[in-house]
Amino acid sequence: MFIKKFFITFLVLFSISSHAKNIGIINNIQFEGLHNVSKNEASKHIILDIGNVISEYDVKNSIKSLFATGKFQDIKVIYSKKSIIFRVKEKPIISNVIFTGNHIIKNSVLNLYLQKLNIKKGSVFDPLSINILIKTIEDFFYNIGRFESNVQIFKQSSEDNTINLKIIFNEGIIKKINSIKILGAKHFSEQQVTSLLQSKNYSIKCNFFETCVYSPQKLDQDLKRLNNFYLNHGYFYFHINDKKIDFINNKNQIDIKINISEGEKYHISQIFFLGNFNPYKKLIKKFVTINNNELYNQEKINNIIHEITKFLSDHGYINAIVQVQPEVNNKTKTIVLNFYIDIKQRFFVHRIHFIGNTITQDKVLRREIKQIEGKYIDLHLINLGKKSLEKTKYFKNIEIIKKIYSPNSNQIDIFYKVHEQPTGSINFGLGYGVDNGINFNAALSKDNIFGSGNSFKASIIKNDNQKYADISISYPYFISNIKDLNTRLFYNDLKYNFDSSSDFSKTTYGLESNLGIKINDYNKINFGFGYTHNGIKNKENITNPDDARNTSMDLMFLKNKRVNDFTLNYSWIYSTLESLYFPISGHQIYISGKNTTPGSDNNFYKFILDNENYLPLDKKKDFIFFSHVHLGVGNIFNKEKLPFYENFYSNHESNIRGFRLNTIGPKKIYNISNAKNCTGYINNHACESIDTIGGNTSFTTNLEMITHIPFIQRQYSHYLRTSLFLDVGNIWDVSLDDDKKIHEFSFKDDILNNIYSSIGVSLQWLSPIGPLFFSYALPIQQNKNSQLEPFQFHFGKNW
Repeated sequence: MFIKKFFITFLVLFSISSHAKNIGIINNIQFEGLHNVSKNEASKHIILDIGNVISEYDVKNSIKSLFATGKFQDIKVIYSKKSIIFRVKEKPIISNVIFTGNHIIKNSVLNLYLQKLNIKKGSVFDPLSINILIKTIEDFFYNIGRFESNVQIFKQSSEDNTINLKIIFNEGIIKKINSIKILGAKHFSEQQVTSLLQSKNYSIKCNFFETCVYSPQKLDQDLKRLNNFYLNHGYFYFHINDKKIDFINNKNQIDIKINISEGEKYHISQIFFLGNFNPYKKLIKKFVTINNNELYNQEKINNIIHEITKFLSDHGYINAIVQVQPEVNNKTKTIVLNFYIDIKQRFFVHRIHFIGNTITQDKVLRREIKQIEGKYIDLHLINLGKKSLEKTKYFKNIEIIKKIYSPNSNQIDIFYKVHEQPTGSINFGLGYGVDNGINFNAALSKDNIFGSGNSFKASIIKNDNQKYADISISYPYFISNIKDLNTRLFYNDLKYNFDSSSDFSKTTYGLESNLGIKINDYNKINFGFGYTHNGIKNKENITNPDDARNTSMDLMFLKNKRVNDFTLNYSWIYSTLESLYFPISGHQIYISGKNTTPGSDNNFYKFILDNENYLPLDKKKDFIFFSHVHLGVGNIFNKEKLPFYENFYSNHESNIRGFRLNTIGPKKIYNISNAKNCTGYINNHACESIDTIGGNTSFTTNLEMITHIPFIQRQYSHYLRTSLFLDVGNIWDVSLDDDKKIHEFSFKDDILNNIYSSIGVSLQWLSPIGPLFFSYALPIQQNKNSQLEPFQFHFGKNW
């Protein structure tokens, strides 16, 4: 801004010729040289009026005002009789901007930066902005190790005072590191010290990862890493004396020499606390994890300062000063650490405001906020409020702004600046399957209806085997800020296809309603009820019960009947996961169950345990160990079978990757008189069907090593990552039945031997339409009749 003002003043003093000598009353004001600026627009920036007495002072201020628009590069004023003529020379207008030769810097990044410099179509051409662009780009290339780079600007002027800009990038050449040596290391070997550096000597391996390419920016980071290593191992006086870069002619290679002074090791002798912090003296001392006679460790000291500062900021002391003043004894090689703390003034929250919510009601945002107005400011609670708003999925790019309410005040206004995002979708699908024929599906989803925070979802499916409809409504804050209500209505007319001889269907409708109670930020419990009506139809002509056993599923379940069940539903969820779709740390436990109540036609219960844990293995969270256990049981302690439509099946939560969905677990087995009649697989003079009939026990465990994808920028790891996995599990029927004959619910092998497992690789992408999961798996242990599907894809939250 200073340069711009100076430049304008310079032009005013040296580029203006004023020939007005006898200024008085003027009758006419004219402009000459206008092309892209209209006369009306120019007239708005002068302080002269026709018929008024005009002074030389007015003329000079009018010239300054015209220059201030930034649209003129020269202005001359001519006074002729009672007329004033402003003879101007406009700055050219940019009509087009194109660039070429850029490979490292993407076009989208360049366009964004050019807009910040106002170098775009329709803007005034400013040589100063062009110089800033050239200098910035060339500095960038140098910092990443691109030498002899340059940026050239070609200008093509037109008669209408417009200009076309062509920006040509020469991204330069890279310099490879021929050798890198560290001189002066005495307490550590050269190999130990050089291993700390990311910059490496040239080799085929490092050429692949570009670690041997010289970059001044990378070398500076290496020197900081080297300095931190020594300071964290007691070398208080460690110093980097100099660095020398030698360029090898005609080889595009360099030699690096770093000269260091290690000094001696220093130990901590005593720790003292000074300053104003009496209310929290005992609590603050607990953050100090350094013991007497311990080696000096700068990182540990910095962490202590950070923890104390965070503790004080969470108690309203956001301007607290926490410093360490060391007293060094060079004779004994010891250091006294003096922690100086001044908590200063405590701040309170005056008001909490929201910016950017044009649709969402204020109360919807306010109920997610943990910080209370009138209480002392707690940065931890403020950030929890931000995370809670993000979890609603109504907003993105949430910013927190803190402003002092008034001068000399200890009150602060908190602003949550939100960017609302679309919360509704309409989807249609049309497909064809060999088993189902033409398949049509449609779904309507709308969260945050009318900005109320409530949600509505509806979906339908229609094909040759199924007619399905589902409507659900969710009230996140039904009674209070800790209670929510979810209600679902459903209808399903499904024709089963266990084998080619089956002609069996089931019509289901009912409702479920659950009340959720939030205990705290990590725990929530749900209670509810459900009603389900199942109408079972079997068109097979069953004359002999023995034949029924051999040709269809359990006669007790598959005969024509109507079943009404009333259930109690309950669940508990504990979650500390960081991020919703692609967690990078945290733990989640989900336990749910339901059982029938008196008045139901069936008597059953089901329990599900789902446990997942994300454990980062490094500070950057580049490597994350993920473990998942899914367990389901139903009616295992009584002789009553779990209704077949309540059985567990291998869906995306319980499947072993590499095997087709709904194929692992118990199969229907029936006697045959002729092998040609078997539509599945021959198994000991019996026919085993292709699809599973489910079971009352399910167990799956998944172990994964999650990593970000190499060769892509780190910022994209939030949306794209990969993993190596091991899946183990199966589905069984373990009901208490003494009949060990071959029938539809029996299986021959022992449970421990009847296990499926696979290994593979997975790709996870958080796409604009939601999370997508791709996997390729190879089976380790399988049934000889297993139906494999190495490559799989599904949409939605994994596990």
